[in-house]
Amino acid sequence: MRYFKIGCIAPILVLISINISLADIGIIVAFNSNLEQIKKSLKIKEISKKAGREFYSGKINNIDVVLVRSPMGKVNNAITAQALLSHYPITSVVSIAPAGSIDKGLNIGDIIIATEVFQHDFGTIKPYGFIWSRVPDGTNRDEPGYNPADKRLRKLAILYANNKKKTKNRIIEGIIVTGDQFISAQNKKEWLFKKFKAMAVDMGAGAIAQVCYANRVSFCILRIITDKAKIGARINFEKSIPGYQSDIDILKFVKGILQRSQNKRYRLSDK
Repeated sequence: MRYFKIGCIAPILVLISINISLADIGIIVAFNSNLEQIKKSLKIKEISKKAGREFYSGKINNIDVVLVRSPMGKVNNAITAQALLSHYPITSVVSIAPAGSIDKGLNIGDIIIATEVFQHDFGTIKPYGFIWSRVPDGTNRDEPGYNPADKRLRKLAILYANNKKKTKNRIIEGIIVTGDQFISAQNKKEWLFKKFKAMAVDMGAGAIAQVCYANRVSFCILRIITDKAKIGARINFEKSIPGYQSDIDILKFVKGILQRSQNKRYRLSDK
């Protein structure tokens, strides 16, 4: 009888522990200002350190969330994303970070919701120049070379954008390109637009997108324009480090996506 009781209690304890640690949505930010802003709305249950990052798990409006800040660069963002997915049962990821505008119509403070993400610096250097190549993601033989963002999360983001109060800055969809390079040159900017039809360029979206794609986890990439990716871009970017220069309430934007997604959570494999 004693062994029978232990056998009955053990699965219950496992279920309780899973329920306590359950987290549905991961939020990866780049700036400390965003981290502190979101932490104020997060009812923190646990703080843990993994791979040199601090992970804050808790609830935002009764939605289970894990929040983490990632250092700049593709490798750093890949480490952050994989640590997040390996240690928490995440069903979707929202990434918030800065980007430089490639499209002439974009202004500082505008927000881009990624439709596709390319890694623009992957390829071969030939004597006559750089030849871009599709990035092998290792998941199948028909690798597309880019990572398409989750359509449903994009629709939720656009739904919020359409319902928000009128602001000077806009929220639009578009292609984002990623590389371990801070772009501050007009000729490079023109090449990125011609090659990829890119609207914005950053240093982390491609890594996060590929990790999520490989793990079959849906993702939404939000990029706030901090500079024009040309001469003087570094100065404008550094001005944005304390907080994005946008009249869009980024915290409300994220909350809007979380609130609309809470009733229909799924992984990419469920499509």
